[in-house]
Amino acid sequence: MSAAEKLMTPGSHGDVAALTGAHTRRCQLRNLAKNGIAHTINAAGWPVVLWSAVDGSAKESPESAKGWTSNALKKAA
Repeated sequence: MSAAEKLMTPGSHGDVAALTGAHTRRCQLRNLAKNGIAHTINAAGWPVVLWSAVDGSAKESPESAKGWTSNALKKAA
């Protein structure tokens, strides 16, 4: 799958609009933030979402799986 296929189509009639139910930039951004969906903003100002953020195929980073540990405890061990 190419990089372009991994992104939802931004814009008022794109995939992000279908996901959020909103057709304006401001409302799409508000809806994505409210629902905790990871997104970025493209050069035109529209929110862009990776399909993996929605379909659950995103891999969790190894650091977040372990949890947080103080550096002071790492040095002592």
